[in-house]
Amino acid sequence: MVRELMVIQNYEQIERICRILSEHFVLSQNGNFRRGGLIGIAALAIATGKEAQRFRQYLVPPVLQCFLDNDPKVRYYACESLYNIAKVLRTVTLAYFNEIFDCLSKLVADMEPTVKSGAELLDRLLKDIVTETCTQFELVAFIPLLRDRIYVRNAFTRQFLISWISLLTSVPELDMIQYLPEILDGLFHILGDPNPEIRKACEILFSEFLLILKASTIQPSMFEDMTRILIQNCQSAAVAPKDALIQYTSLHWLREFLNMNYHEVLLPHSAGLLAAVLSCTAKEINHILRQLIKSESSKNEQGEYCLNLPEPTISKMVEVLKTQIQLGASQSRIIALQWIHHLFECLHDKMNPHIDILFPVLFRVLSDSTDEAVLLVLQIFAIISISNAPVVVTTLDTITSSAPELLPNTNSIQKYNDYFTKFIIVLMDLFRTDRALLETRGSFIIRQLCMLLCAEDIYRTLSETLSNEPDVQFASTMVKILSSILLTSTELHELRVKLKNLQTNDSATLFVCLYKTWCHNPVATVALCLLSQNYDHACTLVQLFSNMEVTVDFLIEIDKLVQLIESPIFTYLRLALLDVENHQTLIRALCGLLMLLPQTDAFHTLRRRLECVPTFIDRLTTSQRKMNSLPLNSMIDSLPSSESTTLNALALTKTNSSSRNQINFQELNDYYVSVQSKHVESKRQRYLYRTES
Repeated sequence: MVRELMVIQNYEQIERICRILSEHFVLSQNGNFRRGGLIGIAALAIATGKEAQRFRQYLVPPVLQCFLDNDPKVRYYACESLYNIAKVLRTVTLAYFNEIFDCLSKLVADMEPTVKSGAELLDRLLKDIVTETCTQFELVAFIPLLRDRIYVRNAFTRQFLISWISLLTSVPELDMIQYLPEILDGLFHILGDPNPEIRKACEILFSEFLLILKASTIQPSMFEDMTRILIQNCQSAAVAPKDALIQYTSLHWLREFLNMNYHEVLLPHSAGLLAAVLSCTAKEINHILRQLIKSESSKNEQGEYCLNLPEPTISKMVEVLKTQIQLGASQSRIIALQWIHHLFECLHDKMNPHIDILFPVLFRVLSDSTDEAVLLVLQIFAIISISNAPVVVTTLDTITSSAPELLPNTNSIQKYNDYFTKFIIVLMDLFRTDRALLETRGSFIIRQLCMLLCAEDIYRTLSETLSNEPDVQFASTMVKILSSILLTSTELHELRVKLKNLQTNDSATLFVCLYKTWCHNPVATVALCLLSQNYDHACTLVQLFSNMEVTVDFLIEIDKLVQLIESPIFTYLRLALLDVENHQTLIRALCGLLMLLPQTDAFHTLRRRLECVPTFIDRLTTSQRKMNSLPLNSMIDSLPSSESTTLNALALTKTNSSSRNQINFQELNDYYVSVQSKHVESKRQRYLYRTES
């Protein structure tokens, strides 16, 4: 009948038939009526052919209402009916695309196999129509629906969505890439699906998008939006190990973004990038980002880097780094410290306001189990100490203001800012409260500081800080460590030479400064006098040992000193033993140490060394008596070449003694006695405390 009506072009009657099929059959409460109506509407669409678009409002909407019917047979017939209608309407069907797509996204997950197969058949037809008539497809209207449906967790729906996104991306005319920021987060949710096939399909889709991004000219705002999403997914994925693919993909995209020329867009997100990088220790991205910050920094007239990063961004970066240092894993903590070091190198003017925030956090890292972390902290403090950092009154000042007598006199150290002094003060406080750290890391920390900064300044400041130390036992321990480093470390060679020769007033002042602190440890004080060739005073100090309580620790320190005397550092001291007439006090000092030692290996070592002295004297005394009246140069010329060389060295040593004359050794001796009396009183108080308890 419809065909006959088409021949006579009675469209009004055909429309009436459509209305009857739609309202009285398809929308009927009777299931059989609905199935019959769906078949009838499909047949009518086929019969009307191209003219079916006249009646589209009676063809498509009623069928769509049956897509979610409770009867699976009705749902199947609805899919079949719309398939036939779409084959006829083709482009006209796109006017209802969103409604059809929404229904299909649910039907592909239907429990009934026939319904699912019918939905898949209709889906393929719809894809063909979109591909053929892509210029008429309204992508702008479709994206909001896609953005909403992309968060559905059903596996079949996710496969359906991926297939559609892949199709739309493959059609160049649609320019799907400009809408990527709106669906990117949803795609990451799909990427975490437990189904490996879905993950693989989504991974391929990500690769396709990335290739298009690289080959296209994209608005910077798009990169900004996507960077924010990537950072968010990278950080959230770091919480769940099962989402490793999400994390990897996020980091891979971030790396590619950093390699593109969108630095001005990415730099404001440095804090977020840092958080993403540090949470998963992405070394390559970390390196690229550091290079980016350095390359974007320009040098000013003073040769310092300057980067136009806003203060809020730097503050966020510092907060991220601070959190990572406090809570992160060992490797992440090291990378965070490397970042802080890098920022102080490139942006120290902008980092200066954050010093007081970082100071306590960095100090805690000094107790870290890894040497690399400790070394990085010391490098950061070295940079801070020599920067133009203004000191602000903060909690750091309360640490030092509580004990102002511990503040050293820094007039002689003008090349450092006040943070240098504060660092030494807080370091001493840390050692005082954490003796385990002092024993395990104290030597390492001080040696590294001497390498990073001037060893003389480090020792001078440490000495001035410890000279007023109320805890004499701690001061003695610190002096023992400092003395050991001074006498053994290659890093302090120049400082040893300066103390040995004492050629300038500054070196003499340094000796006095160290001496007043070294007085807390008798053996270290003697070692300092031997190092500086003040043998007369060394002999005096050894004689004072008779008034001391000789303990096992005291004897162990003398044992170590004897071993040091045999080391290359004290070669000049051993050669001085050849000049017996001018170094009687040196021999007496060594003999005094020998008398204090029990008959251990150190005792026999020192005894054998001293036994060598008279053997040489027997050959030398006769020639010395003959040459007493001769000038020094004539006397040296008359000796064998080896002896001449030795006496030349000794004569040179005498010419450098002018600065020693200004040292008041009697005053130093009195000071030594007063300090040792404090130690005696401290021991007595500790003994009384133990007795009472």
